[in-house]
Amino acid sequence: MTGSAPERPRVDEAPVANVLMLGTAEWDSPIATNQHYVARELARTANVTFVESLGLRRPTLRRDDVVRMASRVRRALGDRDVPAQRPRPPGARIVSPLVLPVHRTPTYPVNRALLRRATGGWLRSSRPRVLWTFTPVTYGLEEDADLVIYHCVDLLATFPGVDAVAVARGERSLSSRTAVAVATSTAVQEHLATVGFPRIDLLPNVADVSVFTAASQAAAQRRPDVLFSGNLTVHKLDLRLLESIAAAVRGKGELLLAGPLAAGGGSFDAELRQLEALGARHLGVLTPDQLAETAGTCAVGVIPYAINDYTRGVSPLKCFEYLSSGLAVLSSPLPAVTELARTNPHVTVAEADDLPVRLPALLQPVTDAVVEARMASAAEHGWEGRGALLRDLLLTEVAP
Repeated sequence: MTGSAPERPRVDEAPVANVLMLGTAEWDSPIATNQHYVARELARTANVTFVESLGLRRPTLRRDDVVRMASRVRRALGDRDVPAQRPRPPGARIVSPLVLPVHRTPTYPVNRALLRRATGGWLRSSRPRVLWTFTPVTYGLEEDADLVIYHCVDLLATFPGVDAVAVARGERSLSSRTAVAVATSTAVQEHLATVGFPRIDLLPNVADVSVFTAASQAAAQRRPDVLFSGNLTVHKLDLRLLESIAAAVRGKGELLLAGPLAAGGGSFDAELRQLEALGARHLGVLTPDQLAETAGTCAVGVIPYAINDYTRGVSPLKCFEYLSSGLAVLSSPLPAVTELARTNPHVTVAEADDLPVRLPALLQPVTDAVVEARMASAAEHGWEGRGALLRDLLLTEVAP
């Protein structure tokens, strides 16, 4: 989960472009991700139309998928009673297209027509028109854009339930039309190079560090608690490792879990009951300010991910949320975190068997100087700097 800084007024200049942003999530999804922040930052100088997920992961009949689909239909039909969970940036609009969550040849004409109808405002807008897409499944919208930027934050084709054929086909098509591909990890960068994208900028995920730094408490006010914030899902988390962490913390502090259950598919109910039996506590889905307040009283932030084809491409922005809260970071050996640990002494990477053994030392009281050093190490990895960089990128690329 991430924080959100207060909205700043838009500059008193004409928008530099009309940006159509294709997302891979709902705008009001419980946890803000890279795409939500990019939309917010670009909207400071451009008109942004954010298109909610086209459904790369085929839905199931589980309750959360059914609720999500029903909510999409209501939003697409203009139901204003659907409560907004996340602020809409000035200069941005949210589009909820009704498309079939199957992206193969038989459904292509129907989905293309539905998507073009939903994005008609952008298609008729003045130039320059920019397609800034987080999904490679675009249904040819790049043909109407003056500039295409593919912002790839995950190895999408490796996520369970995602149509890998549609993803691969879309990336091959985009590779010849994209001016800039943005990769958030080295693994993603290498993948895009293999596909054939001619220019790839490596921009690892960042966080709203100012929100977390503001809520950070002094060392003497912290408890020996361990925090995990994020989606509680069997596809990402190493469940045995989480159980080992809960057991290692028990009697010293608490393992606190903050985030939605089973986001992205797969029930987490039984796993949560087992963790609670070991002393863990689920805090539910917290607002950004609530999460920052919780993190600011803990000692360690953990990233207990399983190592698989999907997580090898993950760049967890929670790493900088933890650091900007003054926490030590303890992670399984994700490539992106391992790379960061080489230059940041406040980040520890350990194999699953060794990780719980590292916890007791990190739970020991520290000085305010250590807490401040952790926060300082995250200062350059915030959205203020990244937002300026992305706005400069947009301006530079549309200028010709």
